Amino acid sequence: MSNALESHRKAADLDRKPSRHVDIFNSRWLQSFGYAFAALYLVYFVILYRAGSWIVGSTGLPIYTDFAAWWAAGLQALHADPAALYDPDEFAKIQIALFGPGEALYPNWPSYPPTFFLVLTPLALLPYRGAFVTWDVVTLLGCIAVVYLIVRRRAAIALALAAPFSAWNFIAAQNGFLTASLLGASLLFLERRPVMAGVFIGCLTYKPQYGILFPVALVASRQWRAIASAAVTAAVLAATSAALFGAEVWAAFPRGFAVQSELSLAADADSNWGYLQTAYGLVRSLHGPAKLAWLVQGLVTLGGAAIVWKSWRSRVRYELKAAILSAGALLATPYAFAYDMAAIVVPAAFLAADQLSRGFLQGEKTTWIVLFGAPLAVLVTLGDNARGTTFGGTPVSLFAVLVLFCVIVRRALRSSGNQLSQGAENSRVIPGRPIRAGSGTHEHRPSD
Repeated sequence: MSNALESHRKAADLDRKPSRHVDIFNSRWLQSFGYAFAALYLVYFVILYRAGSWIVGSTGLPIYTDFAAWWAAGLQALHADPAALYDPDEFAKIQIALFGPGEALYPNWPSYPPTFFLVLTPLALLPYRGAFVTWDVVTLLGCIAVVYLIVRRRAAIALALAAPFSAWNFIAAQNGFLTASLLGASLLFLERRPVMAGVFIGCLTYKPQYGILFPVALVASRQWRAIASAAVTAAVLAATSAALFGAEVWAAFPRGFAVQSELSLAADADSNWGYLQTAYGLVRSLHGPAKLAWLVQGLVTLGGAAIVWKSWRSRVRYELKAAILSAGALLATPYAFAYDMAAIVVPAAFLAADQLSRGFLQGEKTTWIVLFGAPLAVLVTLGDNARGTTFGGTPVSLFAVLVLFCVIVRRALRSSGNQLSQGAENSRVIPGRPIRAGSGTHEHRPSD
C-alpha cells in the first residue's frame, strides 16, 4: 500500500509544472516596456502633428509654444538687437510680428543669460519646423547618450525614452534634455576627468538655478581643477556672447532678470502656482504666503546642501554622491517646471548603476514602480488639458524627485553603515585569514 502511494506521489510531482516567476526588472522586460511606451508617445505626437495641433497648424503657420519664444529670440539675436529681448514691450512686438497677436505669448523673455543665444542663433538659421524637430531630437540624443554612459545597459535607453517627463519635455520642445545632458555629463566625468566636468558645469550656467549645490559638492570633495575649469568656461561663454551680440545685451540682462523674477516668484496669490514644481511653488499653490513659501524653500535648499556636503565629504560610493547632487539640484531651486524634471533621469541613472553593481535594498523595486507609474497615470489622465489642470500643473514632478532623493539618501546611509561595519569586522580579523567579500551587507543582487 505504501509503495503504491509513493508511486502516485512521484507521478503527481512529475505532472506538476514548475511555477515561473516573472521578473519585470529583467533587461528584456524593461526594454520591451520602455520601447512600447516610447512608440505610443511617438504615435500620439504624429496624430497631433497631422491634426495641426503640434509644431505647425493646419495653415502651415507655427503654433506658439515655449520653443517659439526661443526661435524668435534666436532670430532677433541673429538679425537685430538682442538687448531688446529683455524689454517686455519690445519682446511682445517681436513675437506678434512673427506669430500674430495672442493671449499665450510670453509677457517677457524668460531671463536666460545671453550665453543661451549661442545655442539659439544656429536654430534660427532653420525654418521653424526644422528647428523645432532638430532641437528636440539633438537634445534628446544627448540626454540618452549620457544616461547610457552612466548605466551601461541598453534598458536605460528604453526607460529614458519612456519616462513621462521626457514625453512632456519633448512635446513642448523645452530645454529639460539639455539640462539633463549637461548635469549628467558633468557628474559622469567629475571623478576621473575633472577639467572636462568643469566645462560641462560652466555650460550649465545657461540655467544657473540648477548649479546652486555644485559649489558645495566641489568644495567638499576638493575638486579645485573642476572649479577652475567651470569658471574659465563660464567666462569664455560670457565673453563670446558679448563679442557676438554686444556688451549691451549683458547690461540689459539684470533688468530682464528682475522683471522675470517679479513675474514668476512675486505674482499674485491667485496665479497658477501649481506649474512651479518646487517647494516654494507648492506652498503658494496651497495659498500659503510668500514669506512661508520662502522659508520652506530655504529649509529644503539648506537641508539639501547639508546632505550634499556630508555625502561628498564621506566615503560613500561615487554613484550615490552623484545621485544625491543631481536630485538635490532639482529640489534646491525655487524656480522649476515639469519639463525641467526631464533631468530626473540623471539621478535615476546613477541610482540604477549602484543598484546593478551592489543589489537592491528592500522596497526599492516597488519604489521604482511608483516613481514611474504615478507620473505616467497623471500624464495619461490629464495630459495637456487646455480647459483645466494639466500634467505640468500638478505637483507630481516635485513629489517624484523628493521620493527619489529620499531613496538615494537611504541607500547612502545604508552604504555608509555597511562600510563602518565592514571596517570594524576587518579590524577583528586574524592576520592572514581571508576576509569574506560582501560581509555585513543586506542587499539583494539583481537578476539581470
